[in-house]
Amino acid sequence: WADDDRLTNHLKSADFFEVEKHPKAKFTSTAIKAGGDKGATHTVTGNLEMRGVTKSITFPATIAVAGESVTVRAEFAINRKDFGIVYPGMPDDLIKDDVLIRLNIAAKKAGDRS
Repeated sequence: WADDDRLTNHLKSADFFEVEKHPKAKFTSTAIKAGGDKGATHTVTGNLEMRGVTKSITFPATIAVAGESVTVRAEFAINRKDFGIVYPGMPDDLIKDDVLIRLNIAAKKAGDRS
């Protein structure tokens, strides 16, 4: 969502996320290793599915486990064109190829799934 309804509707259109065909994005981790760039505690690798395209991405994250809770903080960029978002915009637009993603997740540890 954006702070302008017109912009929100444009972002939902086929020019960008095409939400009628692809209402959800999904990330599935494939590896979480200790240590990371820029002071991060871990490096996370996984498959990001967005707009019908799945790509492996890797990013630094600060992960903390305390009792039954887990927090994750991360900031990284992806190239929108890797996911089929190729709207060119105008020469002076704020539309960039690299899109900043910030994660601030607070979750409870999963219970026994047996």
